[in-house]
This record gives sequence, C-alpha cells and structure tokens, in this order.
Amino acid sequence: MAMNAPLFDIDIPGMQATVNKFQPGQGFVWSRLFPLKYTRKFDIKGIEGDDGIPVAADRVAFNTKAPKKTRKKVGNWSGKLSKYSVSREKDEIEINEYQDAQTLANAATENQQEKQELVRIVYDDVTFCRQAMDAKVEIDSMRIASSGIQSFPASIEGEMASQDIINFNVPEKNFVGYGVSTKTVKKSGQTTTVKTAEWDDVEKADGLGDLIAAQTLIKNQGLPKPRFAFMELAKFQQLCAQQATVRRLFPKVTDLERITAEEINLTSINAYMDKAENQFPHIVILDTYATIEHKDGSKDTIKPWNENVVTLSPTIQLGWTYYKNVPMVQNTEALQVYGGFYKVTRYSEVNPMLEVTMAEAYVQPALINRQSLVFLNTMAETWNNGDADE
Repeated sequence: MAMNAPLFDIDIPGMQATVNKFQPGQGFVWSRLFPLKYTRKFDIKGIEGDDGIPVAADRVAFNTKAPKKTRKKVGNWSGKLSKYSVSREKDEIEINEYQDAQTLANAATENQQEKQELVRIVYDDVTFCRQAMDAKVEIDSMRIASSGIQSFPASIEGEMASQDIINFNVPEKNFVGYGVSTKTVKKSGQTTTVKTAEWDDVEKADGLGDLIAAQTLIKNQGLPKPRFAFMELAKFQQLCAQQATVRRLFPKVTDLERITAEEINLTSINAYMDKAENQFPHIVILDTYATIEHKDGSKDTIKPWNENVVTLSPTIQLGWTYYKNVPMVQNTEALQVYGGFYKVTRYSEVNPMLEVTMAEAYVQPALINRQSLVFLNTMAETWNNGDADE
C-alpha cells in the first residue's frame, strides 16, 4: 500500500503539537494506577523478565491492518502481545468539502472562525486517534485490575472477540467472595458464626469487615498486606448504606437513626480505616467511563471496572503499562510522529481518494504485587468470575 503525502494542510510540527497537547493518560485513571514503562522486548518473556511477573497467554498478532480490531490468533502460545491500532478516514466527498471551505476562508480574510474551523477539520482526526489510544489503555487496564486476567469479549472486541485470555497468575486463593468476612451472633442462647451478606443487603452486609478479612488473608501469609481497596463509586455507595458500617464508625451510638447519611462518607470511613490501631485498607473510589465505537459506526459507553469487584493492593499502583515504540516507516511521504507510547501516521491514497490518520501502539497493561492482590466479589459467596450470584 502506497502512503502518499497528505492532501490536507498539515505538517509534522502541527501533528506533534496536537499529540503533545495532553500528557498520555490525562483525564484517565490508568495513568495513575498503571503508569507507562518502556520495555525493549515487547513479548511475554520481556515483561516476565522485567518484574518477575509470571504471565500466561495465547494471544496475538502484529502485521494486521487498522482500524481498531487488529488482533488475530496465531497459536496457543505465541509469546507475543497485542497491538493497538485505530484509524479515521476522510473520503472524497469530505476532501472536496474541505477544499471548498478553504476557498471561503481565504476569501474572507477577516473571518477567523472560518480559519479556526479549517484547523479543526485538519486536526480533529489526530485528536480522535490520540484519545482512542488513551481510552483503549483505560479499558484494558481497568478490566485487568478488576478481574486479574485480560479477556477479549464481543462487547468490546467486536468481530475479533475470542476465548483467549492473558492470565497474570494471581494465586487462586486470592480470588474470594463476600463470605471472606464472618460474624458471631447469639440466637436462642446459642452462639453461631455466620457469613456476611452481599453488599446490597443493608442489614446483613459488612463490607468493611470483608475488606479487613481480605487484608488478613494476605497478612497471615507473611506477605505485604493490602493497604488500598479500589472500588466503583456505586459500590462505595452500597458500603455507606450498610448498618455495619455505621456501627463500626460510631460504636458508642446505640440509636443508629441518629446518624445522618452525610456523616457516612469517604472522609469518615477512611478516618476509621487509617487509624494507627487499625491500618485497614484505605478506600479509593473509581468512576471511570470509556466509549467503544463499533465497526458500523455505532457507539457504546461502558464502565470498564467490574462494579461488583473490590481489588485490594499493597500499593496505590496496581501495575505497569508496558510499551515499545512502533517503528517509523522508511521511504514514505506519510507524516509520522510519536505521541508518548504510540505513533500517529497521516497519509493519503489516490484510488479511492482518502485522507487517513492512523495511530498504532505496542502496549500491554500488566499487574504487579500479584501475591498480595485480593479480588473480592461483593455480590457472590465465591469469586464466580466477578459476576453476581444468579
């Protein structure tokens, strides 16, 4: 495929300024929880060797064409990771519309709005591709962080969906359900131990007790204990509504109805969790969204974090986003620039007439501290793949 010089008025400095306008991950959660880390060898062994993270995979492929759905299965154990790729095109009609707008803008020298609109038309595809790269890392890293594996479902991967997974080999015993916490009750003069309930049960659930028990599970193995608990905003709101939470925060109050909802908040709960005599997991609330654009152009906004899951970690950082630079293509008229962890290419085709903007990245989020991570399903007594009991 010949990559000709772009048809629109665009140059390398302009492209570079556009991709550098925002730092990678700005406005997304992944840049904090999975910061970027360069790796010279972008494969399973490269990541294993870098941090000693055993990774099992049977996935996927280079040498596939954009846009977006670029993965192809190449064997049960390829040792290679996936490539992100996304592109946008302006067809012959849109190219003619741009040229007509350019003529009007040049004729109306005082009309700055026309000129600004031309700039937007030229650079909006570059902006789209930059945002798409960040959004894809957000989706993958948040799903990994709330499941302990990476899967490729049809709802996200479309026609490239498969049963393949990347398994980061977190110990099986670290995947638990809400039953990890128990409490002692007296009934008819007898003392019995019962499991707490799913977190939406206001009267029976003890979400803070589940977090404390999950921390103890790791601490009793002599491993670094989890100090942070990551959960969706909706899950935290369930935690605030539980009677057990009120009793823990206000143990001397006999009439719980005296406690207002405003008194049960992130500050008051973390004040309890962070006490020197407690040192329980500090709660971090996540409220992340990303938009998927399907092949037919339709869009869905999804929440990549599994709302049922709380993930406990000894550090605020859950992993790394490993990347390697995509090589520059030699002997081409296409414009190419690097933007953090990805490369943006702008070129034209003659038959049919197209202006193409494409972003590519070799990138893979991966978990760290895997022995000390706990994945807690708040809506099932067992891990149940993070799904609620039916």
